[in-house]
Amino acid sequence: MKDDIQKVVSQAVESIGKNLDLQDLSVNVEVGMPKKKEFGDFSVNTAMVIANKIGKKPREVAELIIENLPKEKDDLFNKIEIAGAGFINFYVKEEAIVNKLAEIESKGADYGRGNMGQGEKVLVEFVSANPTGFLHMGHSRNAVVGDTLGRILDASGYDTVKEFYINDAGRQMNLLGESIFIRYKELFGDKQELPEDGYKGEYVADIASQIKSEKGDSLLKDYSKEESTEYCKEYGKGILLEEIKKDLADINVHFDEWYSEKYNIHSSNNGSDGSKLDQIKELLNSKGVLEEREGALWFKATEFGDTQDWVLIKSDGSPTYFLADIAYHFDKYERGFESVVNVWGSDHHGHVSRLKAALRSLGLDESRFNVVLIQFVRLMREGKEVAMSKRAGSYVTMRDVVEEVGSDVMRFFLLMRSSESHLDFDLDLAKKESSENPVYYIQYAYARIGSIFRKAQEEGVVQSNENLALLRAPEEIDLVKKLLLFPEVVEDSAKSLAPHKVAYYLQELAAQFHVYYNKCRVVDDDKQMSAARLYLIQCAQTVLGNGLNLLGVSAPERM
Repeated sequence: MKDDIQKVVSQAVESIGKNLDLQDLSVNVEVGMPKKKEFGDFSVNTAMVIANKIGKKPREVAELIIENLPKEKDDLFNKIEIAGAGFINFYVKEEAIVNKLAEIESKGADYGRGNMGQGEKVLVEFVSANPTGFLHMGHSRNAVVGDTLGRILDASGYDTVKEFYINDAGRQMNLLGESIFIRYKELFGDKQELPEDGYKGEYVADIASQIKSEKGDSLLKDYSKEESTEYCKEYGKGILLEEIKKDLADINVHFDEWYSEKYNIHSSNNGSDGSKLDQIKELLNSKGVLEEREGALWFKATEFGDTQDWVLIKSDGSPTYFLADIAYHFDKYERGFESVVNVWGSDHHGHVSRLKAALRSLGLDESRFNVVLIQFVRLMREGKEVAMSKRAGSYVTMRDVVEEVGSDVMRFFLLMRSSESHLDFDLDLAKKESSENPVYYIQYAYARIGSIFRKAQEEGVVQSNENLALLRAPEEIDLVKKLLLFPEVVEDSAKSLAPHKVAYYLQELAAQFHVYYNKCRVVDDDKQMSAARLYLIQCAQTVLGNGLNLLGVSAPERM
């Protein structure tokens, strides 16, 4: 309906422009929905936007717009009124609203998909955890938000690639290798203390046992300490990366690309160009943005809007993580992505400005670089925060929670709040099978529609759009209007990089459906009315299913 109103109002403005011989009277018509029903179904402020161009008061311009609306307005509106300073309120005919259900039926699984992105190539990078342990609840929120965002961008017409940046270089990986090697030596009676920041979870000892099963005591006899530690690091990385992939697959998160920092950034390419790390250092140096101080190499970030300068090469000659990050993001641009989206933990907030400064220094368009920051998750049971996991050693693993509540609940609960809001994950609520549990409430609405159709089949009633004019109850009209908002919600979620908006919408739609179901009997003795109502709830089921699919949540036929 919003498209219809935009169309007729734009035509009216165009007619006014011609009548008054005004060359530049084009306007982007914004259609809103009044909060109170007495102010109509839809409203536009166009009269106030163009009043100065015409040289008349907004209410006078509103009258002109109404006078110049095309004839098709008679098929769309019961009445049109001017309110306040010049708002135009439209009261849409019930039949015009319900006839829009045909679009939902015809598009089916594609209803809600759009072409806003026009094929623009977008890289969404998320999770990107060190393969040094199991994923925790913070990772899981990052994973679910990133994956859902990728789905929404894809549905909005973007050519979307989802990428996991494997942080397999640097100190944390070295600590993993040391920790595994120490546990390996313990199996042969050589007990040593782990490094202060080493990995203490049971999984480290499990990996050491696997190495012993495969290699025996050869790491003690046939290799140097450095070679054995390196072997343990690479072996552990392989094991833990597979565990990460499994955990992600278990919550319906899948990546198009797995990008290794060690092999893609730190290793030399074929030929004589050196590693991407070397190349980006040389490029930055050629731009004159590096400076040696106290034996270290600094990036002059303050010249590009940041609050301080940053070390890229330490005084011992080793590169910082920041240099690798610049190389990685430069490579994203080099690979032809027109837009990049990073989903980061909120503790990376300060890293945004320095990376933008680096992009500016390289002459890259920083507006193509977007960051979604994820706030922390607190796991709650009986009003108290849940203690750490024995398996991981210092935190609750994502796997522990999925095993307890399931993938659907995990995903939906992590999307119920905006990413920048702290989230308390209530395990007690997550396991309830009642209307208190939002994902259960939405899935139950979907399954209930399936149940109604099974009953209709038993009674020989078939859905039909032949008598949609019979759908005039306020609950029916409200439900249709809510269904028609879905494409706009998806587009808005893509624009604002805010997947929680789809979750909000589905909760509201499920509530609207349950109100309708409790008020209007779908299958009864009036076959024509039953057929029309079946058509309506079939459209509702389509939208519920499409929305759940965007969130990576299943739509069960029975519950």
